[in-house]
Formats: sequence, structure tokens, C-alpha cells
Amino acid sequence: MKFSLTDTTALNQDRSSPQAVTPTGQVHPASQVQHTGNALNTKTLKQIFQLSPIGMTMLDLDGHFLSANQAFCSAIGCLEPDLLARSFGEFTHPEDVSLLRALGEELLQGNRQHFQIETRHWNTNRDPLQVSLTGTLVRDSHQRPLCFLIQVVDLTERKWMEAQLKHHAFYDLLTGLANRFLFINRLEQALVRLDRHRDEQCAILFLDLDRFKAINENLGHTIGDQLLVALSKRLESCIRRCDTLARLGGDEFAILLEDIVGLEDVTTVCDRIQAVLKTPFKLSNQEVFSSISVGVICTTNSTNSTKSASDLLRSVDTALSRAKAQGGACHTIFEETMHQRATALWEIANQSQLAIERQELNLRYQPIIHLATGETVGFEALLRWNHPQHGSISPAEFIPVMEETGVITTIGHWVLKEACYQVCQWQAELLDIPLSININVSPKQFAHPQLVEQVKTVLKETCLAPGQVRLEITENAVMQSLELAKEVLNRLKQLNVSICIDDFGVGYSSLSRLQQLPIDTLKIDRSFIQSINAAGENIEIPRSIIDLASNLGIDVVAEGVETATQLHQLQSLGCPKVQGFYFAKPLTPDAALRFVRDTQPNKATKLPDYL
Repeated sequence: MKFSLTDTTALNQDRSSPQAVTPTGQVHPASQVQHTGNALNTKTLKQIFQLSPIGMTMLDLDGHFLSANQAFCSAIGCLEPDLLARSFGEFTHPEDVSLLRALGEELLQGNRQHFQIETRHWNTNRDPLQVSLTGTLVRDSHQRPLCFLIQVVDLTERKWMEAQLKHHAFYDLLTGLANRFLFINRLEQALVRLDRHRDEQCAILFLDLDRFKAINENLGHTIGDQLLVALSKRLESCIRRCDTLARLGGDEFAILLEDIVGLEDVTTVCDRIQAVLKTPFKLSNQEVFSSISVGVICTTNSTNSTKSASDLLRSVDTALSRAKAQGGACHTIFEETMHQRATALWEIANQSQLAIERQELNLRYQPIIHLATGETVGFEALLRWNHPQHGSISPAEFIPVMEETGVITTIGHWVLKEACYQVCQWQAELLDIPLSININVSPKQFAHPQLVEQVKTVLKETCLAPGQVRLEITENAVMQSLELAKEVLNRLKQLNVSICIDDFGVGYSSLSRLQQLPIDTLKIDRSFIQSINAAGENIEIPRSIIDLASNLGIDVVAEGVETATQLHQLQSLGCPKVQGFYFAKPLTPDAALRFVRDTQPNKATKLPDYL
């Protein structure tokens, strides 16, 4: 049966025909008045139907189109005449067709007056549409079904925006990985499942790129972002589809490994990660090598299995810190003693400001040897801490904590004064033997606005010749802000203080960039020295640094010399100065004084055995 808004015969055929009185007193048949009103209503209804911004269509009882307004035709992408030979189901997602049929049956049976649901459709170009659909059954005056009236509101754009907002809430915009919020949510769900199934296990891997800040500073943030994206793809290749890889922020990533058999599964994943990073990343025509530190915690013991998500993340962060302290490019599995140690270190950091007053701090001095003469030309001052409760604490443990808490600036100032005063005492006894003192300046201390004034004051108080003071600054500390480094170093040079770049070679600077700075000495990082063997292997980097520094008129010190082989190879390369355990461990002030006297060729009766 066809139905049209202009066809009112069926709606009017059973109405009576009483008379009606017009405003002028004339009597007309009511049927004439009713006919006129129906004609106007029909025209108005047709305009409303066609001009409504809401898509509207009429379907016969089998679901075929009878009529459709402009809004509906625009959404579908089809003219009304072309719709009349087709069914509504052709534009409906197959999974929603059966639902609409069931609801239509309920309308026909009188079980409901109308319905409103969200359904999925597509237009003639097969583009997806999501709509809010309202269905009503139109009946004649005898309550016989005539047709279905369907109204649709296009929700496609709104749904897309909602999906985007949801994606942004749960996924990292740069890499497309899960973000911190989603990772924690999945971790909490995993812990709920573990609570129900105690025989199952999971593990968390906390990953952090080594020296990522230096990459950003020296190669640019664009390269840094490209590295993070490329890294995320390599990490994905190391895990299963059921595992969760997330970027927590910056260069921090996390992996949730579920349904693992034991620690062996976790170790396998860690080994895969380190293996895929051996190949350099090719980013914008540059090859970038990168390593990663990994902290690991497993729910394989009763202690870890009862921890909350926040507890586990705090513990795995502790394991990550330990991995970084070991030099990076490795993984460390969390043990409860790590947390106890970390807690103790933070307590120690809070006490460190009192360590000077309590005389818990002291300096040790490692000799710097001139290879051509064998004499001691200076010392590096090294901070030591003997805590009354915790005993001797490694600088690798307390210095990073002091750096992070900011206490290092106070401690560094004390080291500067103590070391300079010590050299004055030595010089009073050695008289004609000049010595220099190398003093380490931490990154936070280097950025402190009072550093230059502190150095100036100490030099004035000790009456020490400025040329005898060498400030050691790490390569990465200098490269964090090249412009700031230039300003600070130039001010220090005005005091005639020597500048030494420590740990050279492990960062991402170059001699061409360092040439812009007033640098006197480069210290080749110990990692390059310790890999040298008798066959002359692994000497390329030391050779390059020594040759280039020589051409630029910069002095060189190789640190970490521990064997005769390393010493002889460095001599063959023309390295002017060295230091390391092969000559002496860090010495007390008195032992250092004796060492100077023993290594003076014109004073000693016998040259040291190592030369």
C-alpha cells in the first residue's frame, strides 16, 4: 500500500457532515470547512516534512521507502526518486537490521507506541553513519497500520569527536601507545584477576632511555620525537599482543606482561629489548644509537603479589634507578632490599646538610700523572661520606640523591673550599713542586647563579693561584644549555680558572661544538679506556680524541687506567696525562703528599715501577 501526505481521503471518509456557521452568519456545510482545513494542514505538514532539518522517511510495512525529506536524502547521498525502489535495510548495518525488524513487529502488535535507539548505517558511498533513530507506526482512522515514520539524527561527527576524546584520554598522541592512565587501569585489572587466580603471575617493566635529554638538546626535539616513535615500534616487536606497552611520558615507557610462567619469561623480553637496540635508528638522514635502562618487578613472591598498583610502580621505579646507577643499558629486578636502601638514602639526603657540621664528609685525592716525566702534576678531589649508622656510602648512591634534592650546591661549595685549602697546605711543604687540583662541579652546582662568586671568594681566601684550580664539568652538563655554559665558563676564565670536561665521549657533543667554549682539558671517559686490550683493539675513540684535542691545543687526561696494557697503549697514542687505580686509589691528604714526593724523578732515588 502506498501512502502520501497529500492523500487524505482515507483519513476523512468516515467523518459526519454537520453544518457550520461562518463569522458573517452564513451557514456552510461543516464538510466544506473541514475539507479546507485538511487541505491547509496537508500542505503545512508536507512543508514541515520536506524542510525539517531532521532526516525523515516513510517506509511501507515491508521496510521499503515511500517518501523521504531533503535532510534524509542528503545524509544518504541519494535523490528521493532513486530511494523509492529500495529498502531501508540496504543502508543499515547487518547487525542492526534484525533489531529494527523486531522493534517494527512490536509496533505492529501494539506492544509499544514508538522506539528510539542508536543504529549504524552507511550512505551510497559506503561511508559509515551513526544515527539516533526514532520509529513510529502510522495508522488510519480504523487503527489499521499504514506505514512506518522514521526520524534520524546524524550522530556521526559527534561520535567521531567522542571517540577522539576517548582516544586522547587513554592513548599517547605521539606514539599511539597506551598512556599512563590506561596502563594503570590495566595493571589494576590484572591485579584483580591475580587475586582470583593465585597461580597466575604478571610482571612490570619500567623503561627509560639513557641520555635522552642530551639527544634532544643536541640533535633537536624533532629527532627526539622520531626516536620515541621508532623506539615504540621496536618495543612492540618484543612483546606479545596480549601484553600492554605504554608511554608514561617523556622517554619513560612501561610494559605489563600478563600470564607469564616465571622470571625466565621476563628475562627473555629484556634480552630482546637490548638486542633490538643494538641496531642504530636512522632518523632524518642521521644514525642515532640509543640504549635503555629497565627496572623489573614480578608478582612471583608473596610480598609483591599483595602490593597495590601504586606500590608496584614505586618499586619498579626503584629498580630502574638501580639499573641507571649501574651505567644503563641493562635491566635490574626489584628486591625488597632496594626499597629499604632507597628509603635510607632519602633519609640520608635529608641529613646531608648536617654532614659537614658533624664532620662526616671528607675528601680523597687521586693522582694525575704526566706520562713524559712520570711526576704527579695534580690530583682530583673525590668526595667521601662515612655515615655513623650506614657506614661508608658510595658516591654513586649519595651524589644523585644530593643532586636531586639540591643539597649538592651546599656540599659542592664545601668541597671547593676544602680542596683549595688542602692544596695550600701541600704547597707550603712542597715549595717548588707546583700542583693543580681538579674539583668536580655537578650539573646543578654549575647552573647555580652564585658559582662564579663562590670560586672568586675561595681563591681570595686561600691565596691560591687560579691556574692551580681546574673545575671538572661533565660533557652533558655543559651541553644542556650551550649558551648558559658559554656565559658561565667565560666568567670563570676571567678568574684564570682552568676548565676540564669530564666523561668526554659518552655524550652527544662534538669537539667542533666544544671548540666554542673556553676549555683547557678533556678527560676521556673510563669506559673507553677499560675496553683497550693488548692487541690494540678499541683504541679508535681514544686515538681520535687525543689527535683532535692536540690539533685544537687542548690538554687530555685518560681516566680509569687500571692495567699496564692500557697504560702502554695510551703512551703509544701520545696521551699526555693519565689517572687510575693502576697508579693509586684515592688517597688521604698525608698519603697524597708522600705520593707526590715519591713520583718526582729529580727527588726520588728510584722511579716508580709502573714507568
